[in-house]
Amino acid sequence: MKQYIRAFLLVFCCLMFAQKASAQSEMVNITGVLTQKKNAEIAVWSNAAGSKRMIATYVLTPENNRFSFAIPYRAELGYQLIVTILKMGHLRLEKEAVASFPIQLSPKQNLQLRLDPAQFMEKTAKGLLIEKQAPKFSTATVSGALSNWMLGGELSIAKVEEGAFKKVAGYNVEKSDPSFSFLIPVETEGFYYLSTPRWNKRLYLKPNDQIAFNIDGALGLQTVWTKTTAENTLLSDWAQLMLPATGYGYNLEQRHKAVIDPAGFSAAYQALQPKVQQFVQGLNTNNAQFNKLFKTAAQMDNSLLALRSILNLSGKKHLFWLPAKEFSNVPAQYIQILNQNKVNSTDLLALGEGNEYLNLSAKFSLNGLDEAKRQQLGDDGKLETMMAAVPNETLKSFLLKSQLEELNVANYSEFKRVFEPYAKYAKPESVKWKYNHVLEQFAPDTAFIGKSAYDFILPDVNGKAVSMKDFKGKVVLIDVWATWCGPCKAQMPFLKEVEEAYKGNDNIVFVGISVDSESVKQKWLDMIKEKGLDGIQLLDNSGKSFAKKYRIAAIPRFLLIDKKGNWVEVRCPLPEDQLKLKSYIDRELNKGA
Repeated sequence: MKQYIRAFLLVFCCLMFAQKASAQSEMVNITGVLTQKKNAEIAVWSNAAGSKRMIATYVLTPENNRFSFAIPYRAELGYQLIVTILKMGHLRLEKEAVASFPIQLSPKQNLQLRLDPAQFMEKTAKGLLIEKQAPKFSTATVSGALSNWMLGGELSIAKVEEGAFKKVAGYNVEKSDPSFSFLIPVETEGFYYLSTPRWNKRLYLKPNDQIAFNIDGALGLQTVWTKTTAENTLLSDWAQLMLPATGYGYNLEQRHKAVIDPAGFSAAYQALQPKVQQFVQGLNTNNAQFNKLFKTAAQMDNSLLALRSILNLSGKKHLFWLPAKEFSNVPAQYIQILNQNKVNSTDLLALGEGNEYLNLSAKFSLNGLDEAKRQQLGDDGKLETMMAAVPNETLKSFLLKSQLEELNVANYSEFKRVFEPYAKYAKPESVKWKYNHVLEQFAPDTAFIGKSAYDFILPDVNGKAVSMKDFKGKVVLIDVWATWCGPCKAQMPFLKEVEEAYKGNDNIVFVGISVDSESVKQKWLDMIKEKGLDGIQLLDNSGKSFAKKYRIAAIPRFLLIDKKGNWVEVRCPLPEDQLKLKSYIDRELNKGA
């Protein structure tokens, strides 16, 4: 009874809040196009007595030049449109140009804009045209309010792009006025996600849909709909059905509970299985496309719920919780369910969690290997097993992309061994870009591999000139570091353990090369003493000699020379991965033995 009373009060309070918010402000719709194919972010700001606030943002890509906003109008505020044009830098999008335009709004207005970046590239006030006719594209409205919310912050709407979330728009919710409104261009129907940094709420939008709801933070994100569609009603029913188990591992802010009470999750999850089957069998909306996508979503949700939770169980408790990268000791009761519910449909790419499921499901296939064999697998063996577990050629491409992002290959040799066998799957544009981007990091190293390393001389701690020729017939591991480099110092304890493993072996030499400047030589000498650094320590004055020649732009960097004095690798694994680094060293030590 208390639950029904609380739900009634929630609906009543939400309706009262909606009426109050409506009395305070009228909505203004702003739609428009960017005339050039650019990456851009458009933001609407308000200004009251010098106090500025960003209300909402919209993200544009070269493939999508349309934008739209639903903005609450208040007579006492001034409004401004700020357009940021972005260009692709080395690793991410970077700012190219910014233009700012004051805009006049009126209650219940529909404002149509055309933005021409060519006119405001010089930071002029030109480039904004107010049109009489609205751009011809369909939109959907998503609005509502947050109740029992402690803080304000940004709400985002994301669309789905190749099985991942792609932010479309943002709305900054105030603590004093926790309402939100989105006007989203929707040309074709599909899944969208309302999200914060802690949770995602799945929605289904069709052109011209209008949905409204309120979310109660005190009731586990309970949703009360004030305007909905048949598809979103079913999605809410589905979320309610899954609720007994989702609290243990499905919602991001509650994932740690899977570790605290695995028995509770296991009982709830197994009790859920017949209900899931019954729910999917009873699916009967009039939207055939939605029905097809939802069946994939339900199957994926059911599996992902378990995959997330049992992966948590494989993590380790340290000073804080360390998430696991692979599954281990999987309870038997999950194996049959996960194998029976495996999703191989390309419809996964229409779901924001699709790539996550694809990646975790492929990793789960490693669980089927003998434990001893699995422990011996390198990255190449693991990827081979994972790729073989995905029968669909299209999905293989996006699994490859996820592993290009996740596997930390150290150099060109590892790239060739791990990823090159699957180059044929790098056909989708985004996968091809990622493949080539990772490859480009290592390709320049081929200019040095196999070439002589006897071409540099540097001073040691006593000022004596040391040449690599002095170590002819020995394997040489070089550590490039600096006193100001935190990551370098973090590797030093691991390096000492590696050095200890070869103590007494006269066939290997460990050399440290600092890129500190000559002016801080004493600081360099003090750190060698403080950290107890062994081996031969050399100084490359500000990196002007060794680091420049070998194009070392980031440290720490570890390099390996063979017994013949040739470069084996100019990017070795970091000492923190001791087994992998030692495998490089052992391979060279054993040559000719």
